[in-house]
Amino acid sequence: MLARTRRVPTAAMATALGVVTATGVAAATVPSASATVTASTATATAFPPPGPDNEPRISTLPNGDSLVVTGSGPGATVMVLSPDGRSVPFTRFNADPGHVYVIPASAERPGQAFDPSRYLIPALSSGATHATPEYYPLHGVQINAIGLDGNLAVDGSVTSYLVNVDDVSRFAAPIPVANGVGRAAVPAGHYAAFTDFRTVDPTTGVATDRVVVQLDFTVADNGVSTLTADERTATSQLKLDTPKPTVNDYDLDTFGRTDVKGVTSGLAAFNTGTTYVSPTSAPPQLGAFTYQVLGIGAGSPAGTADPYRYDLMYPESDHIDADQTYPVDTSKLTTQHNTFDTDAGNTTHQGQLMMGSNNPDIGGVAATHSLTVPGKLTTYIGSPAGHAFWMRAVVPDSRLSATGLHNILMFNRDGDPYAGPVELWRTWDHGPLTAQVGQYQRATWCRACADGGTVDLALDPVVDSNPDTVATWFGPGPMTSHLTVYRDGAQVFSQDGPFSVQLSNQAQQPGSYRMVYDLDLSHFPSTQSTMTHTDITVPYTPTPDASWTLPSGNSCYASYAQPGGATPCSILPVLNLNYRLATDGTDTSHGRMQNLDLTVGHQTYGDAGSHAAATGATVSVSFDGGVTWTPACVTAAGDNHYIAKWANSGAAGSAPWLKVTATDALGGSITQTVANAYTIGQGGSNQ
Repeated sequence: MLARTRRVPTAAMATALGVVTATGVAAATVPSASATVTASTATATAFPPPGPDNEPRISTLPNGDSLVVTGSGPGATVMVLSPDGRSVPFTRFNADPGHVYVIPASAERPGQAFDPSRYLIPALSSGATHATPEYYPLHGVQINAIGLDGNLAVDGSVTSYLVNVDDVSRFAAPIPVANGVGRAAVPAGHYAAFTDFRTVDPTTGVATDRVVVQLDFTVADNGVSTLTADERTATSQLKLDTPKPTVNDYDLDTFGRTDVKGVTSGLAAFNTGTTYVSPTSAPPQLGAFTYQVLGIGAGSPAGTADPYRYDLMYPESDHIDADQTYPVDTSKLTTQHNTFDTDAGNTTHQGQLMMGSNNPDIGGVAATHSLTVPGKLTTYIGSPAGHAFWMRAVVPDSRLSATGLHNILMFNRDGDPYAGPVELWRTWDHGPLTAQVGQYQRATWCRACADGGTVDLALDPVVDSNPDTVATWFGPGPMTSHLTVYRDGAQVFSQDGPFSVQLSNQAQQPGSYRMVYDLDLSHFPSTQSTMTHTDITVPYTPTPDASWTLPSGNSCYASYAQPGGATPCSILPVLNLNYRLATDGTDTSHGRMQNLDLTVGHQTYGDAGSHAAATGATVSVSFDGGVTWTPACVTAAGDNHYIAKWANSGAAGSAPWLKVTATDALGGSITQTVANAYTIGQGGSNQ
């Protein structure tokens, strides 16, 4: 895993942004984006705990592909990218809770064996060991893989995933097959086998997978047992039957084999080409079997004027039907009309959309789809069918270079992208990009909440024009961030790296907290919103308004820190700014006058949270990198809205800075500065 170095702001940056830093804080590699503070000590911890929205980590697999892991342990989400940053076919094998393999297509060479142990992923595995061989005498098993021509398979790559269904801890592992034959020494007993036959077109790189499922196979306690896996039995092709013309571009099918003790070993086969599976006619003799198309996607044909795509999931089954054509129930789809903006410096006009899905027994798998940005794409999302979907937009593109992965921002709506049979509209990555507490309609974790003497204070470091955006990043540093927190004017926390902190043993009397957060994104491949400085003051009372109580279904980590507490988790009245800047799809202004629609609200979860009135807002603009500031004309527009107007007096191609202040009736305040907030186009300069 590549280290992510975070630096303290330079003197020049501190001067320009008014950064508050702590004396003696030095550059450091920070393993967590959060911290817990008691009265006497500060230590890094997981707040919020690891999950699908936390910072992804990237490492290089032995074959040269990149593995991106989000979350931790066997339930984490994985994605495999080729050196050019595109999704590649791979298999994920959760052999047992302690051993998870991720094997990309290019690791398996036709006619050659490979070492599966090199693809055992420590970040996904618990470190538990298989049962020791001395307790279970080993016996020979030979796998004969028969190809489509009826002979031993020598043209493509073949791997058989063998699972002991008496007890998966006795044996569950990939068995490489070379020139049609694979061999292993295993304990005697009852087994299942999933044999993956894969061929890759050398010109296009598109793979064809045929997965042969054999639910019952016995390894005798004498001699060598033979298993014949015939590729010709995988006759059922996975495909979508969509109402609009489409081209299937990925599928993810999962095979779960549960032993007699109730422990599941699972295989997830991800392919960007064509996949065939062998039907099953009867349930297994021992344990249980589950099959699921956990994700299948299809996009509009190339050249479609208004592009669209379908991403769907189908329910688990205890068997595999011969007909693997999946219909689309249009009455249940979430239709989302997406507009993808991008940075003015993205000259390639390439972006990506990531779709992922998760099964608790097998974990999560994600895929990338290329986009032209700025641009539009309609997505039709199917019901998650008992498991979870997620969607992220990556703008600019996340392609790899010869020197490694660039720093990449990924934007996603907090929560599952499936919202029921509704039609939605959303613009991604419209700037300026700022740190906010957010406003959420779906269940999520509380950014700033209190429960008795435990107080959580957090910001989402990067939010676009949607108040429920969550941005994550991955790739090598350095990235600069610093969080300082004060209680009633006294500093209680100052550290390089975190965006959240948990404070314990807080005085139960009225007071105030102040958060000062600085973020430098200038090392990302972008030219806008490169640095932000956020200074928030929030009043605190030990007897909060009842309407601030965090609704059930949301997560309150302050409450988790003191289970059984007598007080309900309360949402702190932290101010939230929502920017609607009148710019185009590259955050570029083309008029001599510039407008900003600014909403001054508070952190909310559904309707819960403060709705105190805003008492004022100011907007200033700098055309010289924060040296001098020009006040904008700000007009109150009702319902906590303000319209700010100013002249684009900077040079064409330059990127002005913005400074916004706001206050509310409770005495809360926010001051936020954004470096390079947007770009002045050729028609916008007065020069």
